[in-house]
Amino acid sequence: MKVSFFSTCAKLCLCFIVAAVVVRAEPYETIVSNGDAGNRIDMVVVGDGYTADELGKYRTDVAQLIARMFLQDPYREYQTYFNVHRIDVTSAQSGADHPDRNPKVYVNTAFDATYNCAGTQRLVCVNQTRVREVARNTLAANQYDMIVVLVNDPEYGGSGGSVAVGSTHPQVVELVLHELGHSFGFLADEYDVGGTNCNLPSEPSAVNSTIATARENIKWNHWIDDATPLPTIGSTPGVPGLYQGSSFCQNNYYRPTHNSKMRSLGTPFEQINLEQHVRRIYTFVSPLDTVAPVATNIAINYAQAQTFSVTTPQPATHNLEVTWLVDGVSRATGESFVLPAHTLASGTHTVEVVARDATGVVRRDPQSLLEERRSWTLSVAPKRRATTRPRTRNQS
Repeated sequence: MKVSFFSTCAKLCLCFIVAAVVVRAEPYETIVSNGDAGNRIDMVVVGDGYTADELGKYRTDVAQLIARMFLQDPYREYQTYFNVHRIDVTSAQSGADHPDRNPKVYVNTAFDATYNCAGTQRLVCVNQTRVREVARNTLAANQYDMIVVLVNDPEYGGSGGSVAVGSTHPQVVELVLHELGHSFGFLADEYDVGGTNCNLPSEPSAVNSTIATARENIKWNHWIDDATPLPTIGSTPGVPGLYQGSSFCQNNYYRPTHNSKMRSLGTPFEQINLEQHVRRIYTFVSPLDTVAPVATNIAINYAQAQTFSVTTPQPATHNLEVTWLVDGVSRATGESFVLPAHTLASGTHTVEVVARDATGVVRRDPQSLLEERRSWTLSVAPKRRATTRPRTRNQS
């Protein structure tokens, strides 16, 4: 995809004035279930331009899109952190509007998908307000953390915003991942064409764009080797540095690597953007799924033992670290821990579990998003002394 298309996407406000309509709940199916919505990222796919006779095709198209998305990191490694719901919306007619064609093509669809949005042929816009209303009316409040609209049209195209939009073209998965980099990852575009105010730079809020040139002030300096020159010149993939050109600007703004999915489709996200994605994943998902016992104040006697246990989400190729501490001292690792009371002095003790994702993808976690702690207060009753009955005269 050409850079000018992305630039147009980023500048457009895709919120349209919509006539009042009644939006009802639609049929839906949870096609990927990896845990309770309260501790998972719930992705919703909604179709546009699928007639009642095409819902079978729609189900296949959604399955193919999801399969392609979860082939790439971070979605591949953290696939069990996601649930996916498919909402089955029926349109009166098939496809999408093509006002750029001769003759012009207009069809009646549920979300008004149209190519050539704002004069950019591959930019596909939908009625995002109506999409969000359908999600709200169909699913619980914690079941639509990210929304993707799949448009039943084979021509390459899509757009971003609070809702990612893509056609059924097989390569559109790259566009969807790029747009989710914006809406989910809060990442900036890293290409450098068509920018404004480039001579009046201000520090971007995104973690992958900066105006800083001093090493200590660069947001991603923890990824830059001491021997890497700043600014950085070169085209070797995956070498963090300070590369000129970002946030649509050729000058004054810098990006972390020579190339990434936030600059060019068909490339990886690369280190800094992957790190941000994983941190974002952990704003939705706790490293602890379940904890037992539920009660936090426990009383046992000297002869008893108390069992503690947790469950954690499971990334594809590594396990989370689970450590058990008693009064601040590490005692065990793993998802369960049996604590005999006789190993403790009588009185009150603190038992704590720490679950942590030690992935090398994240080098800096200032908010400790990749770590979760739970604690219990354990009261151990003193050992009862044996009593001796006094002997009677007849026993003497």
